[in-house]
This record gives sequence, structure tokens and C-alpha cells, in this order.
Amino acid sequence: MSDYFSPVNETPEKPVKRPVLLTVLCILSFIVVGFGVLGVLFSLIGGQPGAEDIEKAYNLTMQMASDYRDQNVIFLAELFEQVAEMSAYQQHHYWSVLLVNAVTMGTGLAGVLMMFKGKKLGFHLYIIYNLLSVGGSFLIIPSHMIPMVSVIMNLILAGVFVFLYSLNLKWMNK
Repeated sequence: MSDYFSPVNETPEKPVKRPVLLTVLCILSFIVVGFGVLGVLFSLIGGQPGAEDIEKAYNLTMQMASDYRDQNVIFLAELFEQVAEMSAYQQHHYWSVLLVNAVTMGTGLAGVLMMFKGKKLGFHLYIIYNLLSVGGSFLIIPSHMIPMVSVIMNLILAGVFVFLYSLNLKWMNK
């Protein structure tokens, strides 16, 4: 029979509902990526901070590190010192960091939106988004400045989300 006509006795296929887990994951991801997009937009609107602002933020973070060191919380003191160095470096390379963040958030938003619509390509974009989220800093910032605890935590969180999204791949079609 022709592709244009369907048999009379055939019942039309009901669209399969989106799994609840996928809906919940997409909503959580939309929230995270949404905050990231807002961060990129606010950074773009605010512009590159001046040398005075960078030094002020650096000194404030180093003061917090000093306070932790005085309280004998050495791990947090070292973490804050590393964050102060990394933040100052990022501010001096403002446009590069902003570009990487914009590409990362755009990829994440596209991936989550596609998965929400049931497209498998979104899952692959989401994996790229996570790789950029975790490793994007290494494209700009020297590795000794990046706190490994944040890299490990981001890897664990990204791995959990990728795994949970993968449980819904059978529902996604294209």
C-alpha cells in the first residue's frame, strides 16, 4: 500500500510520554545552565574589572585565607589562596574566560533543550558541555592555579548527571 495511506484498522501510535527522571534532570540542568548564562550576561554587561577592583577582590580573599590559617584550618587557607590567584588570573584574561564560558553555557543549553525534546544529539552535546565545564579552565588558566578539589567535585557531579541522563537514552529517538 502507498505511504500516503494507512490501513483503516491500524490504530494511530500514541506519543510516548517523557520519563519523569528526564524531566527532573532537565529542569535541574536548566536551572544550573540558566545561572551560567546569567553569569555570562552580567559579566558582559559589567565589563572587565579594573586593576583596583581585581586587587581589592584578591586582598579580600587572601584576608579570608589568612583568617583560616590563624584558625589552623590549613586546607581552607590554601584553597582560598589558590582561588585568589586563579580569580586574579581570570580577571586579567577576562575576554578569553568569557568566551569559553559563553561557548560552554551555549552548548549546555542546546544539549538540555534537545534532550528535553527527545533528541539523542542533546545527550552528546551535554557530554561536551560537561567536558568544557570541567576542563575549560585548563584552556586558559595554568593547571597549578586550579584547585583540584573543585575539578574532582565537578567530575563526580558531571558523571552522575551523564549517567542519569544515559538511563533515558532509550526514550530519545534521533
